[in-house]
Amino acid sequence: MAAHKKVIRAALILSAAFLFLVGLTVLDFDTGLDVPLVSGALIVAIALPSYYCFLRFAGVRKGVPLLLLLSAMPLLVEAQAVVTSVPYGGFSYSDAMGPKLFGLVPWTVAFAYLPILLGSFTLASQLIGGRWTRMVMGSAAMLVLADLVLDPAIVHAGLWIWEDGGAYHGVPAVNFLGWLLTGVAYSAILYFALKDRLESGEALPAGASSSLLLTMALWTGYVIQNGLLAPSVLGLALLALLLLVNIKGR
Repeated sequence: MAAHKKVIRAALILSAAFLFLVGLTVLDFDTGLDVPLVSGALIVAIALPSYYCFLRFAGVRKGVPLLLLLSAMPLLVEAQAVVTSVPYGGFSYSDAMGPKLFGLVPWTVAFAYLPILLGSFTLASQLIGGRWTRMVMGSAAMLVLADLVLDPAIVHAGLWIWEDGGAYHGVPAVNFLGWLLTGVAYSAILYFALKDRLESGEALPAGASSSLLLTMALWTGYVIQNGLLAPSVLGLALLALLLLVNIKGR
């Protein structure tokens, strides 16, 4: 491995360890800090490594339109979900994630969701590969697993609120079905946009999952801090998988 790649991977692992410790020990949304400003800046900063790695793989001409499309679509889907409860169930955002577009969805959602999608698709690309059905469904399944950690954490933090709650740490089951359905759609867009390279046996570079690793590190620390058992166990398992892919992946 080239020396610069070792340095980059070491920096990534140290960053993940730091964010895990922040989530475990100091992350608290009941402080006097300007939460929207801090959380917005952090969300954007965490997203950038995956964007960079994805653009290096896809190229600027194809990659930038894809990133823009897959940033805009979740904003629109989330906005209509807040209004209609479809496909995630009835919920609304607090003001802690920053100013809301359309008065419904924080602008930061564009930067928060896409790295989770890129990370999940990268894991499927690295670990499953092959036929498009396997990759798309594998990516969507990874998205749901990630949300089983993230949604309880973010609900506990008060970043969004479910109208009727749910059995899984206050999250309704329909939310995860919604993540599966939208995950299939977004993953299919990614697959068919990159079909030629993926069908030739190439995989997205492991670095495209780096932002999901950082996100998972922060929120896994947070759910452990707050005693959410199932999300903690699942978060640790996903962290181990993401670390393995980023250390050993292609």
